[in-house]
Order: sequence, then C-alpha cells, then structure tokens
Amino acid sequence: MLDSRTAPAEPGIDIRKLRPGTILLVEAEPWLYEIKVVHPVHGIVEISSSDPHLRVATVGQVLQSVRWPSLAAPIPSWLGKGLALEIRFRNGLYRTQPLTAASVKGTRDDGGRWTYDVF
Repeated sequence: MLDSRTAPAEPGIDIRKLRPGTILLVEAEPWLYEIKVVHPVHGIVEISSSDPHLRVATVGQVLQSVRWPSLAAPIPSWLGKGLALEIRFRNGLYRTQPLTAASVKGTRDDGGRWTYDVF
C-alpha cells in the first residue's frame, strides 16, 4: 500500500484512490493514452491510445510505475512524471515510455464535471 513513507515526492496519481468512471489523459512520447478507471482497488482500467497496439479500447490492469532503466523499486498503482507505466493485459505486459503529462477528469455526485492537470 502506498502511504506517506513510500509515495514519491513528485505529483502523481494513485489509481486505487480514483472513482470508477474517472478518465486519465496521459502523454508518454510518442503516444497519447486515454485511461478509464473501471475497478480502482484492483487497478482495472480500459485503455485506448494513439499507439497502434491499443487503438481499440482494451481492459487491463495498471500494475506499477518504474524508473527505466533504473533498478529502483517499482511504485504500485502509481502514475508519475518521468516514470514508465506497466499495464498487464491478458496476452502480456505493456510498458509505456516515461510519462510527460497527465490530467484527470470526472463527474461530481451532482452531475457537474471537473478536471485537474496533475503534471
């Protein structure tokens, strides 16, 4: 579990703390990703991308972020600037390039929409 002792000092997103239906827009050169949170506790998301491998929305599990090629410990369920995101699909693992930008958008209980640029 990510807590104040293990959370990175940089801004980021913990998938487990988002509500179902929340949308993440993430940039990792050269691709853009749209990630819809389906089951946050388990990191289950629906992801589509400008990457030809993910053109069609596909369900996967956000595992962790890693500093690549560093051997530093991975950060579970975390998206952070400069970190590569690892996602598990039924046919294998997918790793993005280091993330360069991320924003989050969702809907409030009253139906109003909100958005937040994380980094």
